[in-house]
Parts: sequence; structure tokens; C-alpha cells
Amino acid sequence: MTPLAIVLAVLAAVGLAFGAMYQHRGVADEDDHPAGFRLGTFLRLLRNRTWLLGLLCLGLGTVANVVALSLAPVMVVQPIGAVSLLISILLAARYRGLRITRRISLAVAVCALSVAAFVAVSARIASTRLHVGEESHPVAWIAFALSAVFLVVVLAWRRPPQLLLVLGAGLLFACVATTTHLVSNQLFQAGPGAVSLLNLVALVVAAAIGTWFVQAAYSAGPPEMVIAGLTVVDPIFAVVLGSVVLGEAAGAPPPVVLLMSATGVVACAAVVVLSRYHPDVIERERARRASRAVVAATGSRV
Repeated sequence: MTPLAIVLAVLAAVGLAFGAMYQHRGVADEDDHPAGFRLGTFLRLLRNRTWLLGLLCLGLGTVANVVALSLAPVMVVQPIGAVSLLISILLAARYRGLRITRRISLAVAVCALSVAAFVAVSARIASTRLHVGEESHPVAWIAFALSAVFLVVVLAWRRPPQLLLVLGAGLLFACVATTTHLVSNQLFQAGPGAVSLLNLVALVVAAAIGTWFVQAAYSAGPPEMVIAGLTVVDPIFAVVLGSVVLGEAAGAPPPVVLLMSATGVVACAAVVVLSRYHPDVIERERARRASRAVVAATGSRV
């Protein structure tokens, strides 16, 4: 079943890339609040056809990913989402005129190769075991804790930076993916009675707050950064949850663990580089500094 799961995960990555492009375009059309992404913006998006088209793409991709997670370990499925970063960059160049610089090309290539190595290693060592009852609850408590922390951050910070929003979304959706894998195994292997209600609630809460963070991240910067975060932070943390909490990497030799850790660190570093040198990010920073200079000059004359 693993080859079929990998194919479905690739299709899910395609849906994520197109969904991000359309939803970012919809958010850019509707987001005019000086304090950032707010509830009114979200309500207007529900009437925006471009945003809804993106939602459809994401929905289809999510279905494919859920099925993939029911067929193979989360350590194998989630990292494949990195394919969407490459697709997203190509879509940006085609439809938004993104100038693909040498740094962007290098960052995307390093990210893709690192995640590919991660998948190749994890596919050899990952194993799935059914978790029921209280032994399935640690993932839920982690999801609740992260949801609470990031909810406080977004409520207390007027305009959180895009990198923080992407980090929060990536961690929360890693919990969603891990919980989806866990619950689907409970359902298909042990029947509806084995499904943990606590895990279902945690899945809904993490998905809702993570979705909010994704939309806020679209309003705070380019969609490629959102994709980069979701396809690196999400799978790496999902693998941590899968290996440490669900025991999918039990018995893996230390060299393999070190190799996986190294590729994960390299992929994260590539995302940081992308967040600093993306042309849209640089342009926003120039505009912000120019605005501050104007305000400072006006204040000094007064």
C-alpha cells in the first residue's frame, strides 16, 4: 500500500500548491484591514470565488492526503508534501512574474533534496502500530498545548510576522496529520468504537487554528513562504511525533536517526533563507522602512 500512498501524497501536494496560489490571490483582494487579518476579512473570503476555488483544491488535496495517511506511516506520507514547494515556485513564476533568483533556486533545491532524503530513509524504517485508549492521548494533549500557545500569540501580537504564522501553522498541521493517521488506523483496524473522542476534538481544534494561521500568513507575505513552512515544518514535526510518540521509528539505529536529523535541519535552514531573500519579502521590507522614514521625517518637522 505504500506506493499508492506516495502517489496520493504527491497529488495532495499538487492540490496544496494550486490551493495556496488561489487562496493567496483571494486574501490579497479582500485584506484591507490596517490591523491585519481579522474575522471580517475571513467572512468576505467566503464570497470570493478565487478563494473558494483554492479551498476546493485544498479540499481535494486533503482527501488524498487523508487516504494516504491511512495507508502508510506518517513518517513516509507527510514529507512528500515538499513537492508542493517546487510547484508553487513554478506557479509564481508563471502567473505572478516571480523572479527566481539564484538564492531562491538554491534554497528550493536544497529543501527538496533534503526532504527527499528524509523520505527515502524514513520509508525504510517506519512501521505502523495501532494505538487505542489512553496510549493515543499524548498526541491530543500536544495538539491542545500548541493550539493554546499559538492562539495566545496571535491574539496578543497585532501583526505577527509571516514566519511565526507559518511556524504555528506547520506545527499545528503536523498534529492534524499525525492525529488523522492515528484515528484512521483506529477506525479501519479496530472499528468505530475504538476511535478516541479526545483525539477527534484535538484534530478539529488544531485544524481550525492552523487554518486561521495559514490565511493570516497569506495576508502577511508571499504564498511560497506558506508552502515552504507547511512542507518543511509540518512533515518534520509530524515525523518527530510519529517516531517519538507513536513509535514508528522504534529500533532505528543511531546513524539513521542522525541522518534524518541532519536532513531536517538543512531543510529548515533552506526555509529560513527563502524567508529572508524572497523578492516579495525584500520588497515589503523596503516599503516598511520607507514608511518608517516618512513618519520619522514628519515627526521631526512637527
